[in-house]
Amino acid sequence: MKTATKISITNGILVVIVVLLEYTRVVDFSMLLSYQWHKILHIFGASLFIANMIVGPIWFFYAYYSREKALLQFADKLLRLTDITVTIPGLDLAVINGLFLASVYGGSSDAPWLQYSVFLMIVMWFLTIPLLFIQEKIYKVIEFEPDNRVELQKWIIRWSLLGSVVMIPPTIVFYLMIVKSI
Repeated sequence: MKTATKISITNGILVVIVVLLEYTRVVDFSMLLSYQWHKILHIFGASLFIANMIVGPIWFFYAYYSREKALLQFADKLLRLTDITVTIPGLDLAVINGLFLASVYGGSSDAPWLQYSVFLMIVMWFLTIPLLFIQEKIYKVIEFEPDNRVELQKWIIRWSLLGSVVMIPPTIVFYLMIVKSI
């Protein structure tokens, strides 16, 4: 298993634990910074997270359809690198600062839109686990059989379909965050 996958799984477990600890009020996330700073960090994190989940597959597909082995191998490395340096920090910034912001509403277990958001983020994490294992299969094919287009295409199709499903919960959370009534 690649380091990026191990880091992603570990980070996901820690984020889910932190969210559940706040949701059950075991941990209090009272404002550490000003509301404005938490909001800026939250929006910045959500932007990084969602943007990388959209842009990453686009350039990965470009590399795949270019049929250039070196470009595909570079895209493979870049996908792992951006998961660690963009997606994970973006998710962490969005979630942690979201928990601080939720304290203004009494915590994530008080407002219905926050309850739905917590539930949807946990659903997303559970959907991400099989997605990470599909990415592992893609990494292995690119590393050991980069000319096996049939095998690679099989895993890329699965990655695309499940990746699209994984994007649904954070998209709904983003919608709930924007249209919430206070």
